[in-house]
Amino acid sequence: MVENHHIDPETPPQAGLGRWMAALLLVLVICGFYWKLTLSNQFTWLSGDDTASQILPWFQFQAGEWHAGRFPLWEPGQWGGQPLIGQAQPGVAYPLNWLLFSLPLREGWMKQAYLHGYFVVIHLMAAWFAYKLARELGCRRAAALFGGVAFSLTAWVGSFEWPQMLNGAVWAPLVFLYVFRASRQDSWKAALAPAGLAGFFLGVSWLSGHHQIPIYVSLAASGVWLWSAAQRRRLIPAFALFLAMTFCAGALQILPAAEYGKLARRWVGVTDPVSWDEKVPYDVHRTYAAHPASILGIIFPNSFQHVEPFLGITAFTLAGLGLALCWRRRETRLLAAVAMGGLLYSLSQHFALNGVLYSLVPNLDKARSPAAAVFLFGLGGSILAALGLEALLGGEGDPRWGRRAGWWALGVGGVVVVVQFVLIQSHEFPGPGDDRRVMTAWAALLLSALLFAVVRGSVSRSTAAAALMGLLLLEVSNTNGYYMPTVMEKPRLALLESMRQHGDIAAFLRQRPGLYRVDVDDKLIRYNFGDWHGVQQTGGYLASVTENMWRAGNYRPAAKRLLGVAYAVGDKPTAFHQQELFTGASGLKVFHNPDVMPRAFSVHEAYRIEGREQASAEMDKLGAEMGNKTFLLTSPPQLERCGGPDSIAVLAYTPTLIRLGASMGCRGMVVLTDTWFPGWSATVDGKSAEIHEAYAVVRGVVVEGGAHTVELRYRPWSVVLGGALSGLALLAALGMGWTMRGRRTAGAH
Repeated sequence: MVENHHIDPETPPQAGLGRWMAALLLVLVICGFYWKLTLSNQFTWLSGDDTASQILPWFQFQAGEWHAGRFPLWEPGQWGGQPLIGQAQPGVAYPLNWLLFSLPLREGWMKQAYLHGYFVVIHLMAAWFAYKLARELGCRRAAALFGGVAFSLTAWVGSFEWPQMLNGAVWAPLVFLYVFRASRQDSWKAALAPAGLAGFFLGVSWLSGHHQIPIYVSLAASGVWLWSAAQRRRLIPAFALFLAMTFCAGALQILPAAEYGKLARRWVGVTDPVSWDEKVPYDVHRTYAAHPASILGIIFPNSFQHVEPFLGITAFTLAGLGLALCWRRRETRLLAAVAMGGLLYSLSQHFALNGVLYSLVPNLDKARSPAAAVFLFGLGGSILAALGLEALLGGEGDPRWGRRAGWWALGVGGVVVVVQFVLIQSHEFPGPGDDRRVMTAWAALLLSALLFAVVRGSVSRSTAAAALMGLLLLEVSNTNGYYMPTVMEKPRLALLESMRQHGDIAAFLRQRPGLYRVDVDDKLIRYNFGDWHGVQQTGGYLASVTENMWRAGNYRPAAKRLLGVAYAVGDKPTAFHQQELFTGASGLKVFHNPDVMPRAFSVHEAYRIEGREQASAEMDKLGAEMGNKTFLLTSPPQLERCGGPDSIAVLAYTPTLIRLGASMGCRGMVVLTDTWFPGWSATVDGKSAEIHEAYAVVRGVVVEGGAHTVELRYRPWSVVLGGALSGLALLAALGMGWTMRGRRTAGAH
């Protein structure tokens, strides 16, 4: 019986495949499946709205910064300047992105071929890490390959295209690999190294940028730990190390994101953005939940709401076999709990425990989309499928389960065939080739025949494994990449095409003198024009924005004047921009308003207001006096009034270092109209100076009379401390890995 089969995780059973051959097969399967990206230039995954509007501009900006020799911490092109690493989603702290951004550019632009390869590499990593988890659980290489491919190509991982979310998901198999390994150790000391590695890989998941999947993985892994520690209290120190390593490894992203989150507003799907201390409303969770009917989408393609749960009849049947034949194994039950927990949580209001967790677990509400918890179902289901295939290939367990699985597949296939036939005859269904669910019927019937053949010993193990992999790929081909557009489908590539059409407008704006900002009509230009073309705009398509810029009301005329919004791009003049200057090939025009403040100027009077909510109204009151006086949220510094004019010049400007020349008639405040945020430091002639939050939104530095040089540099403590902690975690993980390797080598002798 398979439940009594001895599993040594260090020496899993073999099935004729060598390690390197298995790795090569995995690469061939994944790259072959994504032939549209690896072997053709006719398709692209880059056409999604968020991909084109947000992700590509973020990536383009970061690539430019890397090639300029700068780490992209600050983004000056959106909303008066925003902390890029604090926003998290751009993936500034993720090492795989560093490699992507370091690749050669073509005339300053990222190459599409590199972005296609990057997408395939993400899925290769997912497949390899899931393969390693299946091997850890005793699967021979053929079965582990099946599990790795299933995890990479099906369900959430196979259907999602946001790289910042995929990058966080691919590390989950390694997290559970080392959690399971730690839980098997006989002493708490032996459990420390694998527990530390589990935490390290979870921390790397947090580095990826998006918090959603790491939250769900953290919740599931902590549940496994608590369950294991309740049974074996010696695991408590290992669990504590797991948590510490998670925090330290992810600190380079976690600390800047926490710093930013407390000072920002986030759009979550309601009218106004919410602050850090406000829960994401449960109505949002209900909106972005899976529907109970989506459960049918586990075996039927394109039957889901928000998130694809599709495993396919092949993987789902093998997962059932794994569950039945390996139930006595603790890891099997835990994987089943993880999978079922993710599926049930995704249903939101249809599952009462969802609301309990939403109410009690800190920051779980910020995951916002319960449907994404389907990811856990895909992970657990894929590895259970590998266990089921292992039992099948090993000929172990009660053969009646194999026959039952065959009858189940035959029944599903038969029912689907009958239903489709009835629909065709009733003219409710246009034809057998127009609905991908037909493939479920054929896959089920073929699976049934194959399972009966395996049980009877009519096919070899290698033939059975290859045939089952083929069936899996046949099914997944009808979901993953099915709608990937071709270069000929212009309507579906409209957003990408528009990004190529506005280069002449951007070139015109870049030639204008001085530092300025641009209003962009976001109904006509939906992508982040500023980051994509290297032009600073006053708005932008972001997930969040700093509280001070939100309160300033950058859409109001007074705020536009303060922020130097001299230009607007659209099809007609705005109330603030009336003078037409240029018409691009796309038909869009550039309009001008010269009556705006320069990027840097000086004032000699400052006063205090009571609260940030007064900022926008106070700007309106200042009117023409804006260039002479400012207001603060704290006690104002002593300034001097003098008759002579000041001269302020921007000597150098990069995202993280600005140098100003100031010739002052007397003591005053030099104002730089970029967003005030912690982490910026200032010096005047090399001596440290305080940065005041002028106008409750931008930066001001007090300067004495005479000629001076003012430097402002962005070097936040959250990044410095976070980088140090992440570096220490990496060294600790390398040491733990070396320790475990030494033990394995010693055990082999």
